[in-house]
Amino acid sequence: MADPRAAAPRERLTGRQIALIAMLAPVVMFEGFDISLSSVVLPYLAKDYGAAPDLLGRALAVVATGAIVACFVIRLADSFGRRPILLLSSAGFALASLATVATTSVTGYAVVQFVARVLLVTQIAISYLIVSETLPPHLRGRVNGLLGSLGSLGAALPFLLLASAIESPLGWRLLFAIGAGPLLIVPLMLWKLPETPLWLATRGKSVSRSSLLAELRNLWAPALRRRFLAMSTLWFLVNFASANAALFFTLYVMRERGWPASDLALLAPFGLAGAFAGSVVTGLMLDAIGRRYTIAVLMGLLGGLTAIAYQAHNWWSIGAAFVGIQIVLGVWIAAYTVNSELFPTELRAAANGWCNNLIGRWGFVIAPWLSGALAEATGGVGGANAALGMLALLAVPLALFVLPETRGIRLGDAA
Repeated sequence: MADPRAAAPRERLTGRQIALIAMLAPVVMFEGFDISLSSVVLPYLAKDYGAAPDLLGRALAVVATGAIVACFVIRLADSFGRRPILLLSSAGFALASLATVATTSVTGYAVVQFVARVLLVTQIAISYLIVSETLPPHLRGRVNGLLGSLGSLGAALPFLLLASAIESPLGWRLLFAIGAGPLLIVPLMLWKLPETPLWLATRGKSVSRSSLLAELRNLWAPALRRRFLAMSTLWFLVNFASANAALFFTLYVMRERGWPASDLALLAPFGLAGAFAGSVVTGLMLDAIGRRYTIAVLMGLLGGLTAIAYQAHNWWSIGAAFVGIQIVLGVWIAAYTVNSELFPTELRAAANGWCNNLIGRWGFVIAPWLSGALAEATGGVGGANAALGMLALLAVPLALFVLPETRGIRLGDAA
C-alpha cells in the first residue's frame, strides 16, 4: 500500500500563516534571551551576593522548577484555547523580567525568576503548538527551525550586551529590563493573533477539563503509552544535557579559565551564527532525514561537545566547543516538533505539559543542583560538567529504537 504521506498535496504558506510566524518570532526570541541570561549573570550574582557554587546551583534549581509548574498552565490551552494562554503568559513573563531588576538577594532573584520561568515556558510551548497546528506538514520542521533560529539570536544577545550592561548604572540588571521586550508585542497579538482551526474544531472533545489523573489515564492508554514514556524520557535528557552544558559556562570560563567579560562578547557573535545556523539546519534535517535520526545526531554531539568545552584549556578549543553546543541545541526544536506530532489535538497541550514540563523539566532542576554540588565537592565546575554531559548519549538509542517517526503526518491523524 502506498504511503499516504507521499500523496499529500504540497501546500504553500499563506499570508496569514506568514503573519502568524512574524508575531510569534519575538516570543521565541526572548525565550532564548532569558534562558541564556541565567548563565550570563551568574558570576555577578556570585559577586554581589557572596554566593558559592552550591548556593547558585540551588537557586538555579528553584528557578528551573518553574518549568515544571508551567505544566498546570500549559494544560489550560486544551480547555480555553491556545490564544488566551499565550497572551497571558507573554504579558506576565515580561512583567516578571522587569521585576527582576528590583531584586536584592539570591532568594529574591530565585523567587521572581521562578515566576518568570513558569510563564516563559508556557509561552514557548504554546507558540510551537500554534505553529504545528497551523502549518502544512511538509513545512512544519523547517518553520519550527526558523523560529528556533530566532530563539538562538535571543540567546546570544546577553553575551553581546553584557560588557555594556555592566558599565551602565543598572549593571547586569539592565539585561532583565531588556528581557521585558515581549510586552511591546502583546497589543499586536491581542489584536491579530487567531485561534488555531484544529483547536476550534475539537473544542467539544477537549479532555483537559478533567483532572491531571484523568489526563494521565488518557496518555497511559495502550495506543499512547509508549510514545508518552519515550517523550518524557527524551525531554528529561534534553533538559538535563542542555542545563548542564549552558548554565555554568560563564562561571566556569571566568573562574577556572580566567576569561574577562570581553572574551565572552568576542565569542558571542560566533555563538550567534552557530545557533542560528544550527536551528535552520535542524529544521531542514527534521524534514529531510526524519525526527529520530535528527535527535540522535544532535544529542550525541551535545554530549561530546560538552565534555570538550569543560575539559579544554585552550581558548580556541573552548570557544569552538561552545559554538558547537549552540548549534546542536537545535535539538529543542526537534523535541517540540515531535511532541506536537505524537498526540491528538484534544490532548496535545496536556501531553506537552506532562512530557516536557511535569516530567522532563526535572532534568533542568536536577542538573544545576547536581553540577553545583559536584563542583563544590571536587573543587571545580569543569570536571563535574564534563562528566555529567555524557548522560546526553542515552538519548541516542532512545531516539533510534523507541521513539516513533512522525515526519510528514497530518496532525488530525496523530491519534
